[in-house]
Amino acid sequence: MEKIKSYFKGKSIRINIEGNIGSGKTTLANALFYKLNADELILEEFENNPYLPLLYKNEDVGFQTEMFFLVSRYKQYHKNNYSNLVISDYDMLKNKIFANITITNPIEKEKFLKIYNILTEDIKKPDVLIYLDTNVDVIVERIKKRNRDMEKVIAREYLELVDNGYKNYFSKEKDFLYVDGNTFNVFDEKELKKLLERIIQYLEGKIWVR
Repeated sequence: MEKIKSYFKGKSIRINIEGNIGSGKTTLANALFYKLNADELILEEFENNPYLPLLYKNEDVGFQTEMFFLVSRYKQYHKNNYSNLVISDYDMLKNKIFANITITNPIEKEKFLKIYNILTEDIKKPDVLIYLDTNVDVIVERIKKRNRDMEKVIAREYLELVDNGYKNYFSKEKDFLYVDGNTFNVFDEKELKKLLERIIQYLEGKIWVR
């Protein structure tokens, strides 16, 4: 593991993790941050979004929810954009995936996408984008276990829409690292080390390593 740590030491690298709600993004981000002794850990501030609980209750606050997230993530990104090794449990791409689901008014959706394009036009892609592909059945069980009040009302249909949104996005994307969220065990040292080796291989070759 020391050899792996030395590879990342002093390098300017950003690793973003994406996937459905409950896919394990934050847990993996924390694991990579501590294993690599990274400079910055960026975690999504979902608990600060006052509209999210209302959205999960099917209230029509999609535009407000996504705008809050967009601005929050934009501020986080630029605040931590100058550190050497950055680990984040989200990527800006998720704004569009969720907006396509939650914003039902076409005028509001068009307005959101215009603002999104303006805010993200100067944002570079991460050096490594990890996609945690996790089955909806597994996600439902994980959400039940973590027992967050606001998530208790999330409909399975909503999780399926998000899952389809991610699958559709990554079916067209080539520059990412795929991880099977159903079988990957972040608490297994061997599996985590193997993933880190894949990340290095990806960075060295800049190819899609499955």
